[in-house]
Parts: sequence; structure tokens; C-alpha cells
Amino acid sequence: MTSHALQTRRALLKAGTALALAPAAWMKTAHAQAYPAGPVSMMVPYPAGGPSDVSARILSGPIGDSLGARVVVENLGGATGTIAASKVLNAKADGGVFFQGTQNELILPPLTNRAVRYQPDAFESIQPITVTHLVLLVRAGLPANTVDEFLKLAGEHDASNSLTYGTVGVGSLYHLITEYLGKTVKVPFTHVPYSGTAPVIQDLAGGQIDFSIMPFQASMLEMIQGGRFKALAVLSRNRPAVLAKVPSITETPALANFEYASYAGYYVKKGTPLAIKEALNKAIGQALENRDVVAKLEADGRNVSPRMSLDEAAAAYAAEIAKHREMIRATGYVQAG
Repeated sequence: MTSHALQTRRALLKAGTALALAPAAWMKTAHAQAYPAGPVSMMVPYPAGGPSDVSARILSGPIGDSLGARVVVENLGGATGTIAASKVLNAKADGGVFFQGTQNELILPPLTNRAVRYQPDAFESIQPITVTHLVLLVRAGLPANTVDEFLKLAGEHDASNSLTYGTVGVGSLYHLITEYLGKTVKVPFTHVPYSGTAPVIQDLAGGQIDFSIMPFQASMLEMIQGGRFKALAVLSRNRPAVLAKVPSITETPALANFEYASYAGYYVKKGTPLAIKEALNKAIGQALENRDVVAKLEADGRNVSPRMSLDEAAAAYAAEIAKHREMIRATGYVQAG
């Protein structure tokens, strides 16, 4: 075979290989463009009617419009959100379901409860969505109208008859924050866990518990104004307009650095293809720029998170994990498996 013939044959073989590979590349591109092929589930780790569900209902429609597919809100409460989180992790990493989560389900349970079988990095952040402000609420009959009065009253009790507080569950963000509050001011509290936000509010209004640190939602205002319970403080310096008349807990000298909020976002199972994550990131980002969405979320007492890239979202999630590792270290709280 001549040199020229050999070169021609090699060129033909190379072209044939390229043609053989082309369908695979085309199929990969087509797969990415096909997402979503049908309805997508938004997993909310609490029952309908609570603050998490309110955000989901506000955002699901606009996200679906941007994706070009129906987004179905799926509520699954229990075990401080870990049941819903585990269901997402047991599904395929194909974007068919994404998780609406906070530190309360993604970070604290795996770091404090040996029975939880996942770690925070089992999820990847797609886009933060809201900052929900936390409020210190006390029963109407509690003889305290300021944080200083509340701390003085709490300090007058010992462990045998300490003030009782309700949360959405053992190991929840609100449980650990309240325990951390007690350690900071050196007073004991007694924890009463519930299965969701609604029963905590019901028992607080009924006087069965003394106080609770809870995520604020606008529906609480009517109960506060009606004297069902009192709002003593917001655990943030930058309060939304709807909470402008409620003091920041940081105004109390002993709690000047005691600032916490609930940071909600959307997450997928680790290993979800980049093209799908990018599609979700774009759709969620567009929804967060929708004026009606922003107005509704802010009216319910939330601040809307800025639009982020996937890298920025990942960095924000890593920072939250580090912050809450420190809280856990300070409280020494770990549950047995």
C-alpha cells in the first residue's frame, strides 16, 4: 500500500469513528433538553399549612412555568424532616424530585442524630430561596413583656420547674437554638417536642407551654394582635417591615450576637446531572425575580434570597454547615442512634 493510500485509509477510519460517536453525543444533548419530560415533585418536609408549605405554594407555579412542566407540591412530615429527605435520596438523581429544605432537615439531624443515615453533603444546593425570621413567642399569661423580663423570669426557675418550650421536633433548629439560648444566659428550659408548627401554636395559644422560638408567618399577626400570645423579639437585626415593631433579640446586651434565621432553599440528590441542575437553577432564579412571588413571600414575613449561580449556592450551603457544626459543638448535643 502506498503512503498516499495509507493516509487516505486512516482519514476514512477517523471520519467513521467520529460518525459513530456523533449519535451518542446527540443523545446526551437530547436527554438534557428533554428535562423535564413530565411533572416534577417539590418535596416539602412538613404538613400542609405551615410556613414551609406556604413558600412551596407560592413558588411551585412560577417554577413550573419557567421549567415548562407542572411542579407538584408533596408534603411529607415527621422525624424533623428526615423522612422526606430520605425519600428524595432514595429516588433517582434525575431531577424528578427536588427538596425544599433548611438547616432543620439537611444539616442538624445528620450531625446530631446517629440514627439518620445521610450527611449534609448527600444533597447539592440549587438555589437559596428565602430567609425566614425567627421569633420568640410567649404565652399570653406569662408575666414578661420584654426579653429582659423573660430572662429574669426564666432565671428564677430551676431545672425541676423550668419554663417549657415547644418545637417541631427533637434535634430541630428551634430545639438547638433554644438550648443554645439557655446555655448562653445560663438558665434551664424544658423541651416539649411536637410533630409540626400548627400544634405548637395551638398549645402556645392555649397556655399549655410557656414559649417557643418559631419561624414567623403572617398568620401569627392576628393571634398576636388578638392577645392569644405575645411576640417578644425577632432573632435578626434586619427585620422585615411586617415585624418592624418587634425588637431584635440582639438589642439585649447578653444576646448581642445571638442572631439566627431559617434559610430555605431547593436541593437535589448528589450526582444529579449538571444540565438538570442548571435547568432547575434557571427556573427557580426566574421565579424569585417574579414581582408577585416576591410580594407574597415578603408579605408573609420572609426576605427573598438573591439569585445565585450553582457555585455560589454551593458555597452558601457549605458556610451554613460550618456555622451549625459550631452550634452543635457549643451545646454538645448528640442523639444516640
